Amino acid sequence: MTVPSDLARRRLTIRRLAAVAGALTLVAAVLLAGGLLYLWPLFIFPLLLAAVFFFELGSLVVAGALGLFFVAYFALRQPVDAATTRQAIVGLAAFSLAGLVLGRLQRDQRRLHDLLAASSLTDRLTGLYNYGTFVDYLHNEATKAERYGGELTLVMFDLDHFKRFNDRHGHEAGNELLRRVGATLQAIVREADMAARYGGEEFALLISGDAADGLELGERVRRAIEATALELRGGEVAWVTASAGVASYSVGSHDETLLIEHADAALYESKRAGRNRVTVHPDSELPKRLAATLSA
Repeated sequence: MTVPSDLARRRLTIRRLAAVAGALTLVAAVLLAGGLLYLWPLFIFPLLLAAVFFFELGSLVVAGALGLFFVAYFALRQPVDAATTRQAIVGLAAFSLAGLVLGRLQRDQRRLHDLLAASSLTDRLTGLYNYGTFVDYLHNEATKAERYGGELTLVMFDLDHFKRFNDRHGHEAGNELLRRVGATLQAIVREADMAARYGGEEFALLISGDAADGLELGERVRRAIEATALELRGGEVAWVTASAGVASYSVGSHDETLLIEHADAALYESKRAGRNRVTVHPDSELPKRLAATLSA
């Protein structure tokens, strides 16, 4: 999965503005050069572009530009009479209405497209990215790390004794717990990083940073999950804990599956050591001062 940057979005907007302005200029030049006012329906092309790119607002701007064009044309070429004024008003009204309809249709189509795209990328229950999207994103980020450098760290989470929780409180309570955990991750993780439901009660956080950053984030998430109280039927309140494993991508390995294996191994160590803790894989280097603090 490739997420467009703010710079890429700005460049796309500039290109779209240039396309609409270019179409407007070209049509106006054709009409003015030949004095061919009867070809004014050619303005439908920039109107369509504006509706597709900028919805209702773009259509109204093009309609306003068309009005200015008519005013300038009549002021320079011929006297304005009542019939000409009526024709111009009717034409502008028709263009404005058509632009609004086209813009609204395009907006609805774009919204439907975004919903369909989101449903294929995210997990329905938690709202996080799904496993397939995570794998694609990890591959892209690992490729960028190999090509341009940078630090990449994976934090794998697993809810402790989740099967026991389901057996005791029911699957609907388990689903609500997963939704709460998803909301917790979305609230904590930075927009530039990625949170995904890896499968079942397991979650993955892929961040830009080293193992120390992963450890810090893992502890924040672990504490937040531990503090999450779930109110059940009958007034009962339930809590759950989570274990996590941290691993950093080794540039030059060209193998993102190794990163998953290391994070999973660190997660297993957290489970073996008593659960409700975060473990960093031995192959992921920590700053010496932090490593000394952890071992003390």
